Amino acid sequence: MLHKCAVLCRKRVTWILVVIASSVIIFSLVFITNPKARIQSIVSTKQRSLLERNNERLVLLNRKYGTLLNLSEFITNSSAEKAMIYSCKSFCGGWGDRLRGITSVYILALLTHRRFMIDMNYPCQIAQALEPNLVNWTYIQHTSLKNRTRLLINTVPSWPATARTIMANTVKSEDFVKQWSAYDEVWISTNSDYMTSALHNPYLSSRTRTLLGRFPRTQVKMQTLFALLFEFLFKPTLPVQIRVNSILAAAYHHHLICLHIRIGKNPTNPLDYAFTTRGNTTQHMLNFLDMYLLNYSSPFFFVTSDSGQAISDVLHHFPNSSMTIAGPILHIDRFDRKSSTICDGFIKAIADFYVLGECQTSLLSRSGFSSWANHRRLKPNENLYYYFDKIKTVQKG
Repeated sequence: MLHKCAVLCRKRVTWILVVIASSVIIFSLVFITNPKARIQSIVSTKQRSLLERNNERLVLLNRKYGTLLNLSEFITNSSAEKAMIYSCKSFCGGWGDRLRGITSVYILALLTHRRFMIDMNYPCQIAQALEPNLVNWTYIQHTSLKNRTRLLINTVPSWPATARTIMANTVKSEDFVKQWSAYDEVWISTNSDYMTSALHNPYLSSRTRTLLGRFPRTQVKMQTLFALLFEFLFKPTLPVQIRVNSILAAAYHHHLICLHIRIGKNPTNPLDYAFTTRGNTTQHMLNFLDMYLLNYSSPFFFVTSDSGQAISDVLHHFPNSSMTIAGPILHIDRFDRKSSTICDGFIKAIADFYVLGECQTSLLSRSGFSSWANHRRLKPNENLYYYFDKIKTVQKG
C-alpha cells in the first residue's frame, strides 16, 4: 500500500512540475518566434499575478534542487495511517516562529514516515489565508478511531526549559523514530528549528540519504531548504491573492522597494514586547532610502509594519509612489481577543509576507517574519539591507 502511494505521489509531483515547466517552454518559444508576441511577453513577465509568480518559482526551485534532492520523497506520506501534527491552538509565537515549527514538524513527519497535518486555529483557521499546495496537510480528525494513542510535545514555552532540552537532544542524537513508534499520532507545538539537527541525526542516516539524495550535507539546514518547503506546503487563498496582486499591479514597471518596520509595543500593537531602541527606526530607514534612491529613477515603495504610525510616515514621505495593504494590523500571537477583525488581520499579515518575497530591494527590521519572507525572494541576498536598532545603522544583508 505504501509502495503504491509512493509511486502515485511521485507521478503527481512530476506531472505538476512538468505542466508548469511546459507552460514556461511554450511561453519561451512564442517569445522567440513571434516579434510582436515578444513585446507582449515582456509586458506579461513584469505584470504577473502572485499565482503565476509562484508557479514560475516552483519551476526555478525544481531546476535548482531537482538533480540533488529526491523531490518525490517530500510528498509520499500523505496517506500514511500514523500521523504527525503541527499544533497551534494558543500562543505559538509570531508567523516567523510558526514557520520554524511547521517546517520542522514536516521534516520530522517525512523522517518517521508519518502523514503530516497542520491543526492551527489561532488566531483563526489557517485555511483563511493558506491552502495545501503539493503536500496535503489538511487536518483530519479520526473520530471513528477513538483508541488512537497520542504523544503530546510542547516546546513553545521557554520556561521551564526541560521540555525544550529533552526534545532538542532527542531529535539531534536519539532514535526518535523508534521512541515514537508506539504512538498513532505525535502532536508537536513548537517554534524551534528541529529540521537542521534531525537531518544530521546519525540514527536516521539511511532515511536522510534517501530524502536528500546528492544534496551537500554541509548545506543541510532550514535556511537553505525553507524556500522549497514553503512552496511545497502552501499556496495563498483568494483573499490573500487579491491583496498581493493590488501591490504587484501598482508596482508594475517600477523598482519595488519593500520596508518591514518592526517597532514592538506601540499604540497599534499594545500587547507586544517593548523594544526600547526601536523608537526612531522609521526615520532612520527613510534617511537611508533618501540617499539610496539616487541609484533608481522609478522606485515604488511597499511598507508593512506593526505600527500604524510607521506606515503613515512612509506613505507621507513618498506620497505618490508608496502603498501598504489595507486592513487591521495584527501580531498573530499577541492581540485583543475581543476584536472582530482578527481574521482580517491574519489574512493581511500573510499577504504582507507574500509581498515581501517579491521585492527588488528589501530594507528590513530584524524579525523572523521578514527574514523568512526574504528567503522566498528569487535572489534573497541581492539588494538586501537590515536596520540594526542598537547601533542605529543600516547595513547590507
